[in-house]
Order: sequence, then structure tokens, then C-alpha cells
Amino acid sequence: MATTFPTTPAGTMAVALEKIHVSANVRELDPDHVDALAGSIALQGQLVPVLIAPAGGEVADQGFEFELVAGFHRYAAVAKLQHGAIDAVLRERDEDGDDAEVAAARATENIARKQLNAYEEALAVQAMLDRNLTEDGAAQALGWPKVRVTARVKLLQLPVTAQKLVGQGVLPLSCVDTLRSVGQVSPEVLDAVVDYIADGNDWVIDRLHADIGSVIERALRESDSKVFAAHLTRLDSYEIEQLKLGKKAMTQLAEFETLHQQLNPHSYGPPPIRFNESDVDQARAAGVLIESDGAPVIVDRPLYRELAKQALTRSVEELREQTAHAAEQRKVDKAAGRELRVADPVEEVRREHGRQMRQFAAQAHGVNLDLGWALRNELATVDPDDINVARFFVSAALGSDYHGGYGKAGETVVELAMTGIRLVIDDFRTDVTKTKKDGSRGVLRISYGEPQEPEDAVAWLWKFIDGARTAGELYGRALVVIAAEQYASRLVVPSSQQHPALRWPSHKDQAAKALAKLAGPCLPASLKQLEKAIAKAKADYDKQLKAIETTIRTAVDKFDHQPEEPVDDLDEFVDDESQGDGGDLGGEE
Repeated sequence: MATTFPTTPAGTMAVALEKIHVSANVRELDPDHVDALAGSIALQGQLVPVLIAPAGGEVADQGFEFELVAGFHRYAAVAKLQHGAIDAVLRERDEDGDDAEVAAARATENIARKQLNAYEEALAVQAMLDRNLTEDGAAQALGWPKVRVTARVKLLQLPVTAQKLVGQGVLPLSCVDTLRSVGQVSPEVLDAVVDYIADGNDWVIDRLHADIGSVIERALRESDSKVFAAHLTRLDSYEIEQLKLGKKAMTQLAEFETLHQQLNPHSYGPPPIRFNESDVDQARAAGVLIESDGAPVIVDRPLYRELAKQALTRSVEELREQTAHAAEQRKVDKAAGRELRVADPVEEVRREHGRQMRQFAAQAHGVNLDLGWALRNELATVDPDDINVARFFVSAALGSDYHGGYGKAGETVVELAMTGIRLVIDDFRTDVTKTKKDGSRGVLRISYGEPQEPEDAVAWLWKFIDGARTAGELYGRALVVIAAEQYASRLVVPSSQQHPALRWPSHKDQAAKALAKLAGPCLPASLKQLEKAIAKAKADYDKQLKAIETTIRTAVDKFDHQPEEPVDDLDEFVDDESQGDGGDLGGEE
């Protein structure tokens, strides 16, 4: 008959250790983890119960009532403390379930081996929090740093779909804070963004940090979601009409367009209505603004309509002031008689053109902002398989066409053709080895053509490049041409034709480093062997020169330090000299 045990309100019951069967197939326990758990249990009790299941089959025949499913380290820790019973939760076996209890058990069991992904760790933390543990308590129970628990709590604040995407590695953990900031303003917008990414649009993840607004725009535009979101930067005429701001607003819009036309008679339509910092502050204060490095996004339609009305009214008032100022200026000019000075029609046309250009210059400030916004949102990420993208970068790298002669247009292409293609493609080499009188072949001689006539090699290069049909093939063929020049051995041509390989200047020398990584694995073993042999020959040459130099220096030093013939008796030598003719050195006559 099964023994019953008292249960706590949370469904946990104390089970005697002797009643629980522990499988012999359990992986080796981590002693350090067992010691850490034992210390925690001794200090504050067992915070996380083990998971058990009813015993059956041979296990039940052996007299056990339960079988340990998860919590082997905690079981070992309790046993080490010599406790007679362990807190456990009885569950039916469910191999496929994502039960939080199972996740918690797995977390504390496997943390030492780091086998859990971020989503599974978040489930474990949630299980701890459900037991009314604080983040500090969860960190202590799991043996994790507090910051790790806090990070998983943040992950738990995202939709479950987003949590799973993080666990699968689709969404990086660095995106969690960005997505949380969206969810704090509008959970509906966050759901739309997460669903959009989950549908296979994970290419937008790179934009989450830089411009979440563009991601939101795409997610809402390409889905059936009725959630509202709009950039709080500008309003075009058609957007004002769609907002249905009322008759007053439409009257103001008409006045805005009329005033703008009066001030800018040669413009192509009115400029957009722009929101200012005051509008952004109002949305921020209302808690309906999503901000990032890009344009701010408002998620409240009623407030957006009110801000649009404000911006429209403000823009009309500004144009009224500008129009009044222009009219006053015309009166002043007329009073001064300036309008009557039309003796030189060319000068008048020139002045009118200058006024127009000044107006265009004022308009260009906003146009440049529009351009920056459009490029960052529409061009910042491109399809690497787009042939036009490949053509731009390849054509820019190779330069212009060759039109004859060095130092002119196409110099880069000539260098690539003559010091690369000409040396590595069989079409440009001719065997000119002479035959001896006895009929045998002489020393191998290969001609690579006239170095001052690059037309054929250049034509081959462009034909090869232009033969690409896909972006990947175009990139690859360009790399072939560049790597051929970069690595071809110049020893096959006279020294006058042996030029250093082209340099590809770049930020932090990234171009050269990338080329080495791309071409390195493709280099033949024969080239590597030749380069090693050349390096060894150079090293031997330098060593021999150094040895000769050392020998010569030693010989010179030895000669310089050789002593002169000694004089046996210097005094006798002086006496003999002083007795000779004219040898008196200061004596009396």
C-alpha cells in the first residue's frame, strides 16, 4: 500500500529518500554543484522541489513508490545533508510538455553544464518567481549571478513567441531591451513586430536598434493588423486628407498651399507639414511614443490627429508671417523706386533667378532631411543577390575602362590585367624554348607578350567580368581578377616588369584582410611552397652576407689592434741621436 505524505498548499510533498528510486543511468554529477546546492539548502531550505513520477514495472517490484525524474543534484545535496526526506512534486510523465516545473528542475540540474538556452532559463526563473521568490532568491537557488536572473526576467516580459525566437537563436538577446521598450508603449505593436519576424522576415533584426520605426512600419503595412502607428516627423497632403481632420483643417491646408505658392511661385507643390520638438514632447509625456536612433513613432491615433492639427495651424501661421513680411518688403522696394529700375533686363532676370535659388535653398534644408530619412529606411539594407548592388561595388572597385597608355583612364584595370591575368591565364603565354643543334630542347623560356600592349589582357578581363549572370558570380569573378594580381609570382617576367601588388586602401585595412581570408583557402599548394622556398633563399642569402660581413669586421679589428715593434733601449737611442750632427737638443754650443 502506498504511503501518503502531507502536502503544502503549493502542491509540494515531503517524500522519504528511501521511497525514491534514482536511475543508475544518470549522467555523472557535478560535485561542486552538489556542494553549492547543499550550502543553499542548509541556509534557507529547499526552495525548488524535485520532480518525481509514480514507480512502475521493475522499479515498483523493488519496493520503490516513486522514480526521480528531475533534480538529481538536489537529491544528492539533500542526501549529503543526511535529511530523511526531500520536497517533491508528483507529476505524470510528459516528454513533450513545456511545464514550468520541468523547466525549473532542468535548470537547476543542468546549470553547471550550461545546456539551457535563454528561453529555457527564463522558464526556470518564472517557476522560481511563481513560488514568491525574489530575483535574489531565484539567483541563489539556481546558482546564477543576479544580473543573469534579471536579464531573463526582462525576456519574460516579451510575448511568448519572442521568447521562443530568442531561445532558437533567431532573435539575439541584445534585442530584448529594444522590444521591451516597444511593448511598454504598445503591446499590440510589439505583437505585430514579433509576428512579422516570426513569419521569416528576420532580415529586419539588424534594424531594430538603429530604426525600430521602419520595422514597425513594414510589420504593420505587410500584415492585416489594425494597430495604429505613425512616424512623428512629417505629414504630406494626402496623409492629412486620410486623417479626416475636419473642414477647418482642410481649409487651413488649402490656405497653406496657396500661401506657399505665393512665396514660391516656381515650386513643385507644397512642402510637407513638419512636427517639431514640442509635438514630440507631448507624445512622450502621454507615454505613446516609441523612440530609437531613427524617427520617433507615435501609437495613439487621437493624439496624433490633435498634433497634426497643431502642426498644420502652426505651419499656416508661419507662412502668413512670411507672406506679410514679403508684402511689406515689396512696399518698401516700391517706395524706393527699385521696381522701376528695369533698364537692364538681363540684370532683372538674374536677380529673379537669385531670389528663386534662395527660396530653393531654404526648401533644400527639409529636402535633405527627407533624403536622409528615405535612404536610411529604404536603402540601409539591400539584397546581396541584387545584381545592381554587385555591379556598383565591382565597377567602383575596378575603375574605368582602359583607353590606351599607362597613367591614363583604366590604370587599375591595366595593372590587374598585366600583372595578374597575363601571368596566370594560359592564353597569354607562349613557349619560346630554343632547340639545340643536337635536337634536344634548351632551357625553358616562356614569353608573356609585349608588356606595353595590354589590350588583349584587358579585353579578356572585361569579357570574364561581364560574363557573370548573378550577383554572387559577379563578386566571385571580380575576386578572381583581384586575387590573381595580388598573388601571382612576378619571377616569370623580367625585373623591369616586376611591380608590387596593388594596395586596396580601406578603413582599418579591412579590404586587404578580407581578401586574404577569401583567397587564402583557394591558393594552390605549389604557390605556398614557392613562397616558402623564396623566403628561405632570402633568409640564407642574408645569413651568408652577415657571415661575410662579420668575418671582414673581425679581420679589420684584429689588424687595427696589432702592436708595433718594441724599442729595446730608448735612452740609448736618444743619446746616440744627441751626439750626431745637429742633434743638440738645447745644449750649449
